[in-house]
Amino acid sequence: MQQQQVRQFIERYLATFSAHIVETHPDYLTVKLPVEVDKDIGNRPFYWSWVEKMNLAYQPLVLTFAFNPDRMPDGVRAEHMHLGAARMQQIFDSTKKHGRFLCMYEQSPLALGGSGKRRSAPLVPWLALNLKLSLLCDKKRDILLYLGINLHNPRIVHDFTSFLFQLPLKPAIPDYFYTLDRRISIEQALEMAKQEVSSVLEKEDQKWAEEARERLTEELAILGAYYEELARREPPAENDASRESAEEEEEAPTQEVTVENNVPSVSAVSPVSTVVEQPQTLDEYRSSGGRILDFLRANGIQTTAREQIDQGEWQKSTPEEERKRRMDELKWQYEPRIEVQLINGGLFFLYSAPAPFPMTPTLSKANTPVSRRIM
Repeated sequence: MQQQQVRQFIERYLATFSAHIVETHPDYLTVKLPVEVDKDIGNRPFYWSWVEKMNLAYQPLVLTFAFNPDRMPDGVRAEHMHLGAARMQQIFDSTKKHGRFLCMYEQSPLALGGSGKRRSAPLVPWLALNLKLSLLCDKKRDILLYLGINLHNPRIVHDFTSFLFQLPLKPAIPDYFYTLDRRISIEQALEMAKQEVSSVLEKEDQKWAEEARERLTEELAILGAYYEELARREPPAENDASRESAEEEEEAPTQEVTVENNVPSVSAVSPVSTVVEQPQTLDEYRSSGGRILDFLRANGIQTTAREQIDQGEWQKSTPEEERKRRMDELKWQYEPRIEVQLINGGLFFLYSAPAPFPMTPTLSKANTPVSRRIM
């Protein structure tokens, strides 16, 4: 998207909400945001919560969008708008929020009767659905379906969006036109769309799913062999426990037992501890390489609760737990599945009619499988 396209998109977005353009210039655009736009891209949610709670008058936010920041006049504070700008992403999100569903009417010339006088003409209701079918495994392929469902005389056509682009559409019904009744409900139209999606998927070659399951089986076999070899190399748990107990006995202080007048006495022999004189001040202690925490403890200052960390909850995962977790990750990555997502849709009342026969579904341009393997 070039800068000229960015500006055209922003101008169309603002015109949709009837925003007041304060100043327009080839290099920048100053606009007073309406309420809906301000809530979406104004970045002041606390202001709006306060205004709505106190029932105060709205103070519009004025922004200046710069499209050529190098040619901006001095003293004009503007925000550079480009494809990667954060404000541009907010405009995209707002467009998806408000423009995902719409209702439009065809502005067609009136059909004339035999006497040449104007007469009323019907508009047929159509439900348009733009769907994305994702074939997912360790690779991905998307299929785009542009379905149109006639709600008066039930039928489905493909590539309906391309047909709509050829028509003059507006959100208001034109004069001397009336709309026909819907013979099927929206729920019934959605069921027809589901059946059409299932029919399209059945015609697809299922080899991609079979190959994905083969790769999953191979990866699970490699993972199982790895953990089996790891279990052989690890010593038994009993030997570990006995080794730990032996080390504890070696570290324990030795005891001398002497017998005097037939009365045994036990005296513990502890290692000789060396006493290191601490510096008197904190600066001297730090200059000698000591830690502040040790200085505080040596001088009788209690540590805070944050320094007393309980390590009881931190436990090392067992090999079996790691194996199960990695198996779940492999299944999520390789297991073939299909996701259907609604991109957008709308209700259209048309005087013109699309082709009476279903067209071939349009595939996405990026039909080449894209690897999304996660290691």
